[in-house]
Amino acid sequence: MFAQWPKEPFTTLPPSAPASQPLPAPSTEPRQLGGRLGWQATLVTSGLMAASVGLHIAAMFPPYSGNPATPVVQLPYETAVYICLEVGWALAALAVLTRFAARGGVALGAALGTIEVGFLATDLATGFDTSNGSAAGVWLAIAGLAAGLAGVLYGGAAVLSSGPGSSSGPGSLRLPVHAGDRGQGASLSYEPAGERALRPAAATSVRVALSVLAAIAAVTAFWPSWDRYHLVTTAGQVTNVDLGNAFNQPPAIMAGEVLAGIAIGVTALVAALWRDPLVGAWGLTGTAIALASQVASGVVQVSEPLTKLLPATTASEVNLSRSSVSLTTYWYVDLGAVVALALLATWAALDGLRARRTRAVSGGAGGPAASQSW
Repeated sequence: MFAQWPKEPFTTLPPSAPASQPLPAPSTEPRQLGGRLGWQATLVTSGLMAASVGLHIAAMFPPYSGNPATPVVQLPYETAVYICLEVGWALAALAVLTRFAARGGVALGAALGTIEVGFLATDLATGFDTSNGSAAGVWLAIAGLAAGLAGVLYGGAAVLSSGPGSSSGPGSLRLPVHAGDRGQGASLSYEPAGERALRPAAATSVRVALSVLAAIAAVTAFWPSWDRYHLVTTAGQVTNVDLGNAFNQPPAIMAGEVLAGIAIGVTALVAALWRDPLVGAWGLTGTAIALASQVASGVVQVSEPLTKLLPATTASEVNLSRSSVSLTTYWYVDLGAVVALALLATWAALDGLRARRTRAVSGGAGGPAASQSW
């Protein structure tokens, strides 16, 4: 678990001091906020993430894992996956490079990269199952993932080491309150912030609970079949087949799909429970982008002609005008999960911005500046 970011120390009145005692003069030195990447770390982190984008794009042109091995650009449903992944890594790189939300960019990349490990494990297993792993595209994609995760690790380590001073625990944060009601004029006293500043409110608990439900729904709907084939043979026989169940795949492919599903659930839960909801919002966004890549791939795939989806021998025995392919209920559940994760990420971002404004107000009265904690 990442450590809490240090806050600038500031002096409070001892509990036994009278409330009318004058407060210490605020320091005129500029405040230093922990958790801000230096320019070297910014360039290295964003550069690695940008390299990930470039390698993902390069992976779309050589033969890619499949039966037969085919470039991603020739498979619209695979192209949809890669476009989503490239957008995710590009967004993470821009968040870091512009220093708009460096920690958020790292969190987005961490969630996206963790889930992509499962995706590429599945593709690699498919490649060894069909072409002895000789498809160059999947290896370029693995190199892109490695570059992105290297950027995440470097950026995370840089953020953890960038804060000055030592961390202030929850008990040390005190907020100024007016003491006029005690008949002591306009003097200020300090009291612990407590749950008002540091503990999740009821609305936050609801948001976290909804995030847990969305994560569970996303995982449980990710593994079953998404594709339903309604096939009518030339002889008039009707067959309905559901394809895509993770547990009906060869062991290595099944392991990759199970890993991807677990990663979707874990990243969503970790992001929802993150100390800083604004950083957690970026993590939820990474989870939503990764899951959206598969949802988009599903809808693109069923829009393809059956002649491109069925083996040639099967297509020759099927009445194509009466046959069709559609999406199962599980696909719609995961579509709902993507929408829910996006809305929950927005909610978490608003909570984080509101909490930072509250801390900034307390810092303006001599308290600590807005927290830059993980």
